[in-house]
Amino acid sequence: MESVDDDIIFVRDSIRYAAIGAIPFNPQPGLRVAVPARYSKEWDHSARGLRVVVKDVFRIKGLKTSLNNRAYYEISEPAEFTASVIATPACDGAHILGMTKLSWMIAREEPLDAVDFPTAFNPRGGGYESPAGSSSGTAAAVAAYEWVDCGIGTDTSGGGRRPAVANGIWHHDRDIANHNVKIKHEIDDDDCLVITSTQDRRPSYEIVYLVDHLPVENKEQMALIHGFLIDAVARLPATIRKSSIRESWRCSHPQGTSDDIDEYLRDVITRTYYYAFYHSTDGFREEYAKRHGGRTPYVIPFVQRRWEKGAAVTAAQHREAEDKLMVYRDWLMRTIFYHDTPQEQQKQVFGILPISNVAPNYRDMPSPSPEEQSALDEMFLPPILGAPDITVPIGDVPYESRITGQTEYLPVVVDLMAAPDKDWLMTAVEKIMKLSGRPTAV
Repeated sequence: MESVDDDIIFVRDSIRYAAIGAIPFNPQPGLRVAVPARYSKEWDHSARGLRVVVKDVFRIKGLKTSLNNRAYYEISEPAEFTASVIATPACDGAHILGMTKLSWMIAREEPLDAVDFPTAFNPRGGGYESPAGSSSGTAAAVAAYEWVDCGIGTDTSGGGRRPAVANGIWHHDRDIANHNVKIKHEIDDDDCLVITSTQDRRPSYEIVYLVDHLPVENKEQMALIHGFLIDAVARLPATIRKSSIRESWRCSHPQGTSDDIDEYLRDVITRTYYYAFYHSTDGFREEYAKRHGGRTPYVIPFVQRRWEKGAAVTAAQHREAEDKLMVYRDWLMRTIFYHDTPQEQQKQVFGILPISNVAPNYRDMPSPSPEEQSALDEMFLPPILGAPDITVPIGDVPYESRITGQTEYLPVVVDLMAAPDKDWLMTAVEKIMKLSGRPTAV
């Protein structure tokens, strides 16, 4: 067993309890998490020996689930079984170390919104940046603790990707060798991207650059994104196709729909996502009321407002919005990933997205969560498409921290998505990182 310093759990406070025994919600100095020795045989590609933390939304036999909510934890019973997504790596030899904090009821929550339990600490920057949510504790644990190999979280509208950028982590960790290939590139003052490869190979990949979401305001962030694109064009090799979802919809929207995609998608997220968010907790509210004389459980104002919006949606409105979402999804698939010509059909296509504009987000400052969300938002694209999605750390940008009074650095990642029926995206990412000599360790 490897020892763990006293201050790790106390300072970072992202792991709630270990699988070997319960730890209180508010750990005190001196508490420890026991971690098994790592399994070092490189040829074994199973999960054997991996140390894994799990977002506190999954069932683990013998443990209660909290959803970071005191009322939910109170009525929760110890699980009689372990969820298959956790049981599978455990049966393959992974060590489940414990449960990690999250945002309230799996919704978005910033540190100042936290009421029942304090938000996990982000180890990046000056130590007082928001870890983002909802998988905040999982991301913070992977970033902060060298003795944690990976974490299991969830993502509906950025709950995994936002913490990935805030804490500067991968979905996967790889050790890759270094190589170099020369290329030419130019980025002009208007952020127009012109990239060409010096190699004569026919491009076998196409990267869709969505101008609805790129460029972002932070110029240094954009320089890192363009640098990644430069490497991708040269190493794969690939071509870049600039595309606008709004303009493409206006020119080729499905028959019977408005030519204004924003108008067409109005209320779709409220009538699908918020509706499901409210009704997925019907049983919780009913059980709590039964045990507490009809009282309703406390939830933070943002969750209450989202519940109210979801509760106002009728079943008929929900079905209509689902139909709209499927029309939009099918159109996106044809527009982004598929081509009409046989030559173009041979290309592997993936999209590149930012995850917000990188800027300081201090945990002691208000950071309002969005009251209205559009299906056009970059956070919703991969979930709506059901697309394979990978966040890749590509560098960091400096900022002057008002916490430390010094220059600190915030991570930058890119979000890559491929068609749902494709499983080559990780291979493409590995190739880019390997041949461009980019670091892959967090």
